[in-house]
Amino acid sequence: MSASALKPARRWPRYVAGAFALLFVVLLGGVFALRAALESGRLTPRIQAEIENATGYRASIGGIGLALGLIPKLELRDVTLSTPGGTAPGLVAPRLAATVSLFSLISDGMEIPHVEADGLKLSLDPALWARPAADKPAREAGAAPAPQRQAGTLPRIGLVSLRDAHIILAGGRDIEIPSLALHNISAARASDLAAEWRSQGITFTLAGQAGPLLGRAPGKLPPLGTLTFKAGAGDLGWLLPGLRLDALDMIAPPEGEAKLSGSFTRAGNAIRLEASLGEIGKLLQGAEAPLPIEARLVAGAASLMLQGRVARPRDLADGQFDLTLDALDAAGLTGFTALPPGLRGSARLEWRDAQNISLPRLQVTSPALVGTAALTLALADRPSLAGRIDVTRLDLDALSGAPAPSTARPAPAAPAPAGDGRVIPDIAVPVAALNALDAELALALRGVTSASLPQVAVQTNLRLRNGALTLAPFALTIPAGRLSGQVTVNAAANPAQFGLRLRSEGAGLDLAALSGALDGLGLRGRGDIAADLRGTGASTRAIAASLNGDMGLALVNARLEQGAALDALGAMLALLSPTSQRLGAVELRCVALAFGAEQGMAESRALFMDSAIGQFNGQAGINLRDESLNGRLNTNLRVFGLGLRAPVNLGGKLAAPRIGALPGAALGQNAAGLLADTLMGRVVTDPLGNLLGGSGRNAEADCAEPLRIARLGADGPAPTPRAAPEAAQEAPRPSVPALPSPVQDVLRGLGGILGGGRR
Repeated sequence: MSASALKPARRWPRYVAGAFALLFVVLLGGVFALRAALESGRLTPRIQAEIENATGYRASIGGIGLALGLIPKLELRDVTLSTPGGTAPGLVAPRLAATVSLFSLISDGMEIPHVEADGLKLSLDPALWARPAADKPAREAGAAPAPQRQAGTLPRIGLVSLRDAHIILAGGRDIEIPSLALHNISAARASDLAAEWRSQGITFTLAGQAGPLLGRAPGKLPPLGTLTFKAGAGDLGWLLPGLRLDALDMIAPPEGEAKLSGSFTRAGNAIRLEASLGEIGKLLQGAEAPLPIEARLVAGAASLMLQGRVARPRDLADGQFDLTLDALDAAGLTGFTALPPGLRGSARLEWRDAQNISLPRLQVTSPALVGTAALTLALADRPSLAGRIDVTRLDLDALSGAPAPSTARPAPAAPAPAGDGRVIPDIAVPVAALNALDAELALALRGVTSASLPQVAVQTNLRLRNGALTLAPFALTIPAGRLSGQVTVNAAANPAQFGLRLRSEGAGLDLAALSGALDGLGLRGRGDIAADLRGTGASTRAIAASLNGDMGLALVNARLEQGAALDALGAMLALLSPTSQRLGAVELRCVALAFGAEQGMAESRALFMDSAIGQFNGQAGINLRDESLNGRLNTNLRVFGLGLRAPVNLGGKLAAPRIGALPGAALGQNAAGLLADTLMGRVVTDPLGNLLGGSGRNAEADCAEPLRIARLGADGPAPTPRAAPEAAQEAPRPSVPALPSPVQDVLRGLGGILGGGRR
């Protein structure tokens, strides 16, 4: 064969190579043209429109880039998604990128080696994603669902990764996601998951397998492999000050029970958590079987057991659990909670759904605390608590860790003033928590004791609505007697408002059985107490400084023995008569004390005492803002045979009251009375130190009106009336020569001049 015949046959490789070169030039030119179109922004509106049609949200793209190569990379910059007309985007992505294999396109498939996002911020605030129903994309009526694509036609994604992402929860809390990776996403094989995120300073990790992720029916989760969840060490001070998480681990196999373990520390003590959470793997894949749960918390020798099940775990509904607490030695709980020693408890916890939780049975027993309760908590629009609490033993000293009181009763002492010299302590009254929920509770507290409170019982109905608390009827039983009334607190007001209506019942309070400030007064007998007070403020002093209302104390047929009150009376007598001796016990026919307060200024409405040594009456004022005293008492006494009639001034502070008299007037009055009594034959011959009555006035008539005022208008016992004027019952006196009438007239005149005439 000639050489010329072979030349045409040798030219076809050149044609093929040229065709391929031309095709490459066309493709390369098309790629460059596409890149130019993308980077110039000509295709950006079309891409945004496709995203908006698919999602129903407004899309914004700041720029598009295409990196050329055998595996080109498409990059979107400054992507946002928001509701139409929204002011803030719900999704912000500074950079989204994806690579596509050209060879997979030629082989009738799509392989995406890598999808990545940097700095993505996703807000879960519902307000940023809410849109009118008319704006939501809707399918045509009767349209058939899209046919499921074959596995071979679905894309294969080698890796989806997020770096430095943030998820903003509805409350504003930021969950930082340093890294998240999903490997091998396809319709043929399972994917590997590795995620790390950080919240409240604690790093969490999740690793496991799931899939295949593609090609599944909508709404159906893929099969899961073993999932491992871990939480690193971190501070849980936002949950409980000083609490620290050491570790938390959970392993959830696809078959079998998930196991949870963790450890926490606070104040040098550790608490350990061990729990079995049932077959969570089956639950995640749609199982509807009840989920049994067991958990145990151990701290030293104390433990808390929880055992039960959730009948409908996917809805978190129909749960029932039994709790058992055993803290015979609570030393290991130091730093976590303050529990009385030797505490045992049991409870039944139930809930119908996440909005209705009940505690139908709660019982605790210990040497310091014994009680039962039945409670129901509703979490619908506003949390609401209802039920009853019944405490039969409550030792406040044991609960607070105070040392046991001495068996010997300490000597009565006046209350020590606060460190700044004031009697009313400055104690904050926090009531903001009352705004958190509503409540309807029946409360019964019996056997409440402490070193300064021998035994107290409280029974009331508690009603709390929108921060307004009412305890009514309120019954307080103490060793001295029983009081009833009503307590109100309005925490919704600023400042908070407080109200107290209280009145003693029956025969009144036994003053000898009262402890505290009255214990050292030396008053013996039964008294009626009544109060109707209102105040505002955030502390006890602020409430006192704004106090309005009335309060009173009424005593009949009582006795004044050695104590602070008798010492004050003795000091008053010493001012009036420096030579007077120490008083013994004084019989009190009646005592009426009543004060009305207006904006912290308390003025006496009744200040009266009728006793075996005579009477007191007068006026007094107390400035509750600075605790200053002012007042004036008028005395009409007859002590040790001396007639004492003089005004007595009150001053100073509640912590250090001062008693004063006008010495000239008192001395002139007493001297005149003594001289007149001596010359008129009225010198008493009984032994010095005996107390003689001297008013000669009817006690019942004198006491009636002051007692009514002190009882705030209520009726009550009346003092024993005198059978006859005392002048008719005086013992026979030694005969004294009668003075001529003119001399008697002169002496009466002298007594009148000196201010000591008989009255």
